[in-house]
Amino acid sequence: MTVPSNIGEVGDQVTLLSPMTTITESTELQFKYHIWTSSEDKTAALSVLTYSELHVYEELLFEIQGDHGPSWQQATACLPNGTYQLAFVATHGLRFSSDIAVDNIVLSTDTRCSLNTTNKGRFFYQSINQSIIYGILSILCIVIYVYI
Repeated sequence: MTVPSNIGEVGDQVTLLSPMTTITESTELQFKYHIWTSSEDKTAALSVLTYSELHVYEELLFEIQGDHGPSWQQATACLPNGTYQLAFVATHGLRFSSDIAVDNIVLSTDTRCSLNTTNKGRFFYQSINQSIIYGILSILCIVIYVYI
């Protein structure tokens, strides 16, 4: 799915829906994405949600906003058990300055999703840079706790 910047208005959304799927075992969603916008564009976004048989969004699995450059990023999320569609929702940013794309969508069995039930419906990482930031914040919290 590609959402070019020259079609649509700020805030318009494009949704890519998977076929209805029943998840009964530890399943991981992997996909590549890129959001390339101008630095002042904070409206461009990509979200992945479960879309129920009742045609309502139920659970947010992934969300990212703003510029992440032209290179492809990898995202991985554990999927909750149930019957639903996956909805990839791209929100249009500033006209002529934002492109959003999703590619290589894969579902696979993964034990990481069954080992920790808190991972259900949560993405593991957005990019290497964000993982490093989370790691630094965790270390800072530990240092502050030990110091006190």
